[in-house]
Amino acid sequence: MTEIGQATKQLIEEGFCVVDGELPAGQLDILRGWSDDWLDNTEFPAKWKYQGSDIKLRGTKTGGATANNFESDAMVDFLIEHPDKLLKRLGLYDFGSIGLFQIIAKPGRSPGLYWHQDWMKWNDPVSLSPWCQTVFLNWYLTDTNRKNGCLRVIPGSHRRRVDLHQHLIPPHEGGGYEVDETNEWMFQDHPDAVDVDVRAGQLVIADARLLHGTHPNTTDERRTLLLGWFFRRDTRPPKWWSDDVPEEIVDRDPLLKTKWTRQPGGYLR
Repeated sequence: MTEIGQATKQLIEEGFCVVDGELPAGQLDILRGWSDDWLDNTEFPAKWKYQGSDIKLRGTKTGGATANNFESDAMVDFLIEHPDKLLKRLGLYDFGSIGLFQIIAKPGRSPGLYWHQDWMKWNDPVSLSPWCQTVFLNWYLTDTNRKNGCLRVIPGSHRRRVDLHQHLIPPHEGGGYEVDETNEWMFQDHPDAVDVDVRAGQLVIADARLLHGTHPNTTDERRTLLLGWFFRRDTRPPKWWSDDVPEEIVDRDPLLKTKWTRQPGGYLR
C-alpha cells in the first residue's frame, strides 16, 4: 500500500492504486454480513458467469435517471459518502458518485473475468486527459490474491494502446457475456499484466480506461468486493493539474456531444 502522494502519482501514471479504505471499527464485518445477505438471496443468471455476481443497488438519496429500477439500500449511502475525504486527498475533489454500488462476488471454483476497459467516451477528445475523468472503487471484503481471483491490470493501458485493444470484444452486454473461456485474447496471460493483491478493507481505485480483468477463483470460498463508480463532469483540467494539457482538450468545444462507445479510436495512442 502506498502513501497518499505516491498513490496519486501511481493512479495518474499507471492507472490504479491501492489505499487503506479507512473503514470505521467493525464496519468491515457489517459490510460482509450485508453483502452476504444480498448474495444468499439473489438468483445468479448465467450471464454473470465471468463477473460472479452483479447486484446493482442505489442509495436511498439517489434519484433521477440513475435510480432506474434498482432497489435502494441505506448501506449504499455509506459507501458513497465515506470515501469523499479520501478521494479529495488524492486530488479527486470534484468527483461525484453515479449513485449506485455493485456487489461483485466470485464464487469458489469459478472462471476469471475477461480483459476489458470501461470508458464510454472514446469519441471525445477528453479521452486524452492525463488526469482521471472516471474511476472505479473496489472495496475488498476478503483478502484477495491470485488464488481466489484478484484483479489483474496492465499498467499504463489507460493512456497507451497495447496489442489487446484491437482484439477485445466489448464487455458484458456488448458481447462479453457470450465469450468462450478459450478465447485467446480475452483471457490472455499478458506479459505486461500485474496482479493486484489486497487485504480485506483496502480500496483499489482505478481509471475507467485501464485494461483489467481477474484471475479465476481456484479456492472453495467466495471472494467479495463492492464496486462503485465516481466521475467528474468538468472536462477542463483539475485545478491542481500543472503539467501539459493536450491541444485537443484545450480546443475542445465545451458543448460537444459525442456518441458513446467502448471501442478506443484515435484518442488512444
